[in-house]
Amino acid sequence: MKRLIQTVLSATALLFATACSSDDSIRLATDQSVQQFEAAGVQGMHNDALFAAEAASASMLEVQLGEAAQGMAVSPEVKDLAQEMQRDHQQMLNDLKQIATEGDFVLPSSLGTRHQEIYQEITAKSGIAFDLAYVKRLVDQHKELIERYEDIAKNGKVMGLQQYASKQLPLLRQHQKMVEELEDKIENA
Repeated sequence: MKRLIQTVLSATALLFATACSSDDSIRLATDQSVQQFEAAGVQGMHNDALFAAEAASASMLEVQLGEAAQGMAVSPEVKDLAQEMQRDHQQMLNDLKQIATEGDFVLPSSLGTRHQEIYQEITAKSGIAFDLAYVKRLVDQHKELIERYEDIAKNGKVMGLQQYASKQLPLLRQHQKMVEELEDKIENA
C-alpha cells in the first residue's frame, strides 16, 4: 500500500511539474527517479534513470511516427515498416513500464523535447519527402538506441533494466538492418 501511495504521489508530482513547466519530460522523469532513489539511500542511479526515461520517450516517438507513417507514407514498404515499428516499440514500451514499476523508475508520459521536435519535423513533410525523412530518422534513431541499450546492458545498476536492454538489443539490431536496407532501396529508386 505504501508503494502504491508513493507511486501515485510521484505520478501526480510529475504530471503537475509537466503541466506547469515547459521543461523536458525526460529530464523531469530522470530527476524525479534520482530523487526517489536518493531518498531511499541509493546513490549513483542517474544513468539508469536517464536510460529509462530516454527509452520510454524514444519508444513513444517510434509508436507515434509509426501511426503517422501509416497515413502519410507513399511507399507500401514504408507503411509496412511503420506498422512493424509501431507494434514492436509499443511492446518495448509496455515491457519498460513493467520494469519501471518494479524498479521504482519514473517514466515520462509525453515525448521529450528532442523527440517532439523530431516528430514535428518529420510529420511536416509529405509524399516521398516524408518517406525519406521517416526512414532516415529511423536509421539514426536505431544507431543511437543500440549504443544506449548496449551501455545499460553492460553498465546498468538495476538488474531488471540490464536484462531489459539485453533482451531488446537483437530486435533493435534487426530494425536497424531493415531500415538501412529500405533507405538504400528508396534512395536508389
